[in-house]
Amino acid sequence: MYSDPLGVFEATCLEALKEAILRKLPELSKLSLSLEVPPDPRFGDLAYPCFEAAKRLNRPPIEVARVLAAEIEKALRPPILEVVAQGPGYVNFRADHVQLARDLFKAVLEAPDDYGSTPASEKLQVIVEHTSGNPVHPLTVGTGRNSFLGDAVARLLEARGHRVERHFYVDDVGFQVALAAFAYSKVKDKVEIRVKPDHFVGLLYSISNTLMEIQRLKTLAAGEDEEATKARAKLSEWMSVLQELRERDERLFEALMDSLKDVDLRGEALKLNRDYEEGKPYAVKAVRELCNLTLEGFKETLNRANIRFDSWDWESELTVWSGAVEEILDGLRRTPFTSIEMEALVFKAEETAKNLDLKRKLGIKEEHVIPDLTLTRADGTTLYTTRDIAYALWKLKRANKVINVIGAEQSLAQMQLRIALYALGHGDLADNYIHYAYELVHLPGYRMSGRRGRYVTLDQIMDEAANRVYIEVGKRWPNLSEEEKRRVAEKLGVGAVRYALVSVSASKPMMFNWDRVINFEQNSLPFINYAYVRSLGILKKGGFKPSEVDTAKLRHPQEREIVMKLCSFPRIVRQAADELRPELLATYLNDLSSLFNSYYEKVNVIHEKDEEVRMARLMLVYTLKTVLCNGMKLIGIIPVDIM
Repeated sequence: MYSDPLGVFEATCLEALKEAILRKLPELSKLSLSLEVPPDPRFGDLAYPCFEAAKRLNRPPIEVARVLAAEIEKALRPPILEVVAQGPGYVNFRADHVQLARDLFKAVLEAPDDYGSTPASEKLQVIVEHTSGNPVHPLTVGTGRNSFLGDAVARLLEARGHRVERHFYVDDVGFQVALAAFAYSKVKDKVEIRVKPDHFVGLLYSISNTLMEIQRLKTLAAGEDEEATKARAKLSEWMSVLQELRERDERLFEALMDSLKDVDLRGEALKLNRDYEEGKPYAVKAVRELCNLTLEGFKETLNRANIRFDSWDWESELTVWSGAVEEILDGLRRTPFTSIEMEALVFKAEETAKNLDLKRKLGIKEEHVIPDLTLTRADGTTLYTTRDIAYALWKLKRANKVINVIGAEQSLAQMQLRIALYALGHGDLADNYIHYAYELVHLPGYRMSGRRGRYVTLDQIMDEAANRVYIEVGKRWPNLSEEEKRRVAEKLGVGAVRYALVSVSASKPMMFNWDRVINFEQNSLPFINYAYVRSLGILKKGGFKPSEVDTAKLRHPQEREIVMKLCSFPRIVRQAADELRPELLATYLNDLSSLFNSYYEKVNVIHEKDEEVRMARLMLVYTLKTVLCNGMKLIGIIPVDIM
C-alpha cells in the first residue's frame, strides 16, 4: 500500500483552484497551476502564487488572490481547513492536521515499511554504475563518497518502483594495472600477504611506480642542461617517497628491489598491457590474478559499508575482447570527425558538436572549445575513454536510463563520450546517459597521491569513526557490555561516515570534519539515531501497541508541526529520487530529529493523565520512529535499536 497524505492535500487544493478559476476567472482555464511551500509555516502549508494569472488579466496579484480565496472558502473540502489571500498575491492553504494525521496513521498501521515509497507513473529499467575503484589501490575516502552516493541513489530509485541494477566497472585494462600486475608476478612467491589484499596491492603499486619514476629521472638527470637539473631535483623528491614506502613494509620493499633491479619497468608494463588487450594467456593470468586480489579487498570493504552489486563488469571482456571497442573505432572512422595525428587516432569533439548542433543540447557554452579526444595511441592501444564509449553503449542497450557516478574532474571525458555517441548515430541512447558528477572529499592536513601511496582509505575512515563512537558510547552508556559497545560503535561509526558523505550535495566539495561526523548533538547520524532510540524508549516505557487513536487529541502546536513534517516524507523521498539528490532526505531526517527532540523537552507523552491524549501522542511517536527508520534505510543506513 502506498500513501501520500500531503499529496492528497495538494491535489485537493489544485482541484479547488481549478474550479474557482472556471467559475470566477474562466479566461484562465488553460493556465498551468502549481503550488509551492511557503517559506514560513505561518503563511500556510501550501500556496498558489497569482503573479502569472494577474499578468494575463492585467490586474493586481492580491486582487486575483482574494477573488480565488473567497470562492474556494465558500465550500471548503477536507483536508483543507482554511484558505486566505495574503502578501503581494498568494492564495495560502492551511491543512486540517487532524484529518491528515488520521490518514497518516492509517497508512503507517497498514504498511509501516512502505510508508514514504510512492511508485513512479512510468517504471524504468535503470543501471547505476558506481564506485568502480581502480584495482591498483584500496578504496579511498573519495571513492567512498562515490559508493555511498551511488548506493543511496539506487535505493531511492527502487523506492519509486524502478528496476535498478548496480554495476561495478572493473578497470582491468591500462598501464597502471599492467605495472602492478607485472610487479606482483615477480614477487608473489617471495612475500606473504599479511594485510588486507587491496592494501597490499596499493603499496606494491606505489613502490613499483616510484621505482619506475626514479628510472626515468635518472636517465634525464645524466645531462647538464636545464632539463637535467630539474630531473635531479625531482629525483631527490622521489627518493624520499621511496624511503617512506620502504618503512611501510620492509619485506615487500626488499623483494621488489631485488626482483625489479635492471628491469625496464615502463617497457615491461607497456608490453603486458598490449598483450593483455590481445588476450594472450600469460598476460590474462597475470592481470586477473592481481585484479582478483584487489577485488577481494574491495568486497570486504563494501560489505562492511552495506553496499552490494548486481554485476561486476570487466572492462577487458565487455569492451576489448568482445570487439566492441573496434566497432566503436570503425564507426567513428567512418564519420568526418576523426583524424590521424602523430600516428594516433583523434576524435574531433568540437567539430562534431558544431556540426550536430549539440552544444545547446548538452548545456555547453557556444564559446567553449571542446578539446579533441585521443582514441588510440601510436602503438594502437586504446585509451580509457575510448573503452568507456563501448561500455556506455553496452549499458544503454540494457536499460532505459544509465546513471554513472563519476567524479566531476571527469566531466570533460564524459562530455566527449556523449558527443561520440551522437556522432555514431546513437543520440536516442545518449539522451538516457547521465553523468552524476560529485566533487572531491577534503581531509584537513592530507595531500593525497595514489602513485606515491599517499591516500586515506575508506577502511581507515570507518575504523576511526567506529573508534571515536566507541569512546562516546562508553561515556554516555557505561552500563552496556563491551560486546554491545563494539556493536553499536561499528554500526553507528560506519553509518556516520555514510551520512556525512551523502548529506552534502554532490555538486559541492565535502570537507570531512570529525567534529561534524561524530556529533551527538546535531546534523549527524549519531544525532538522528539518538532521536530514533529515544522514540523506541518512549514506546517501550509507554507499553504502546500500534492501534487507531483519536487524532483530534493532538492539539499542541508542535504536534501539528510534526504531523505536517511526517506527511511530507513521501514528497521528500519522491523529490530526492527524481532529482537524484539524496542529501534532501538526509537534511529531512536531521530536521525531523531536531523537531522531535524539541517536542520531547516540552510535551509529556508517557505520563499524560488523559489516556486518549497519551495514546494519540504515542501513535505520533510510533509514526515518527517509523519514518526515521525508513528514511535511514533509504540512504543505506542500518538503524541501531539499542544503546
